[in-house]
Amino acid sequence: MIKERIEALRRLMAQWGWDAAITVGEDPHNSEYTPLRWCQREFISGFTGSAGVVIVTPDHAGLWTDSRYWIQAARELDGSGIELHRMVSVENRDWIQWLADNIPQGGKVGVDGLCMSLGDAGSVAAAISAKGASVISRPDYLGGIWPDRPMLPQAPVWLHDTAYAGRSRREKISWLRNVLAERNCRYMLISCLDQVAWLLNIRSNDVDYCPFVISFALVGPEKVLLFASESKFQHTVKQELEQDGVYVAPYSSLSDAILAMKPDGRILIDPETMNYETGKAVSAVFGDGGTEYGTSPVDLEKSVKNSVEIEGFRHAYLTDGIVQARFFHWLETQVQSGVRITESDASDKLHELRAAMPDFLDESFETISAYGKNAALPHYSTVRGKDAILEPRGLYLNDSGAHYRYGTTDITRTVPLGPLTQLEREDYTIDMKAMVDLAMAVFPAGTPGCRIDAIARRPLWQTMRNFGHGTGHGVGNVLSVHEGPQTIRQNLKDQPVVPGMVTSDEPGIYREGFHGIRHENMILCVPAGENEFGQWLKFETLTLTYLDTQPLIASMLDDEEIEWIDNFNSRVYNAVSPMVEPEVAQWLKRKTAGIRK
Repeated sequence: MIKERIEALRRLMAQWGWDAAITVGEDPHNSEYTPLRWCQREFISGFTGSAGVVIVTPDHAGLWTDSRYWIQAARELDGSGIELHRMVSVENRDWIQWLADNIPQGGKVGVDGLCMSLGDAGSVAAAISAKGASVISRPDYLGGIWPDRPMLPQAPVWLHDTAYAGRSRREKISWLRNVLAERNCRYMLISCLDQVAWLLNIRSNDVDYCPFVISFALVGPEKVLLFASESKFQHTVKQELEQDGVYVAPYSSLSDAILAMKPDGRILIDPETMNYETGKAVSAVFGDGGTEYGTSPVDLEKSVKNSVEIEGFRHAYLTDGIVQARFFHWLETQVQSGVRITESDASDKLHELRAAMPDFLDESFETISAYGKNAALPHYSTVRGKDAILEPRGLYLNDSGAHYRYGTTDITRTVPLGPLTQLEREDYTIDMKAMVDLAMAVFPAGTPGCRIDAIARRPLWQTMRNFGHGTGHGVGNVLSVHEGPQTIRQNLKDQPVVPGMVTSDEPGIYREGFHGIRHENMILCVPAGENEFGQWLKFETLTLTYLDTQPLIASMLDDEEIEWIDNFNSRVYNAVSPMVEPEVAQWLKRKTAGIRK
């Protein structure tokens, strides 16, 4: 089927005079997780990962993706005729260089300008300009070979209460207008779904695992126009929005609204998130002199959680601590009793336990339930009927999370199901050291995550181990489980980690064909003190799910690491045990006993 789709695309390319076609996986809002309508990369290639670029030429088809997906992509591309190009990291732009090297003189590169950012389109255009080649935008160009393409979702919109958000939409809009005034701008066009949702305190279920409303927001000095499907808004919701100066307009009317504007001031857009087609419309009205291209101020503002949001996160991790104590107790009991449990069974049970908790909204991403060698795929996806049976030996990895009305969680635990090999125990211990060392870090204010990353990798590097993904990502408050602008990874980025940011701490070790190990806690950046050397920061661990110490080789841990793990497990037991059934509490007491006891 994939081969037939590639050939159908090539026929369209020949008709349009294209020498290459680029298909990305984003939607018009540059989202990581997209509605089915915009899963274009998956449609044309069969690759289901969340990051990658497909390029098709008359004689080549390739997928570029990072190391998280190399194993998965190799399997999914098998027999498709699409070649896997391995990128070191998601930030790499190897595909652009490949295109520049392979495009013919005066060639034409076709893109879907609605689903490619202004920044990426500009990078492609710059790279191929030396050959006199050009970028041609044709929105939704795959529509001609996608007859059963899904429609846009129509989930109703609900309001995220200020009691959970900590700031009203009126306060947030006023803050943004002040920022725009400081930057000599009168307008701002916001395309990122999580930024629109945060600014206006609105939520929906348009995107799997992300409570977003498919929308754009045009912020002006007197009102905010929210471009979204009007049928999604109940009358009372629209009324409340209008009381704060927010008016709903048809989603499809954005370009016409921009073209009808009077350029009576400057407009701010973020070229890394604004799609190419919309960016062209803005430029046509405001021109280069009236358009400021810059990073959206909303991105940083929403990443620094206020006190209400922080308490919401603490509540969410206590809730998940209760859920996961029940889950892992159930899992261990079932497997040791000889009950047949598959990876899908385990995932279903965890969902059942979460869904029973008050204020549960949804999972925050697709649960990774991986046993043995399957855990060597960092983003393994369980397929019912093809999933592994959990046996009373080896390691099981579970990476999961939830949205509750007050906060979002993301937790990974790797646990033993029975006897382990020496290598499994060594990798387990070294990865635990890495996670704990980052959690204990103290660093100067202003330090970016790319410098902190080495703290977590040091125990791995000393034993010549490594992992290809980032060590930490930001987490939104009932938004996306992956958010910026902060990140803890090797790639150079100058965004400091600042107090109020909630970031994951998740180093890993993966051995293809054998096992995968990842320990993940969520850490909150907090002040550590001030002295003659300046201001210092540290992390507070929010997660309240126990760490299984049975596989640890104590001699490989230093005293400070052992003390941290024991104190963490003691805190988990004290918080969670009163909230669970007596048999679970007794089991948890054994699991959280000191390492040397």
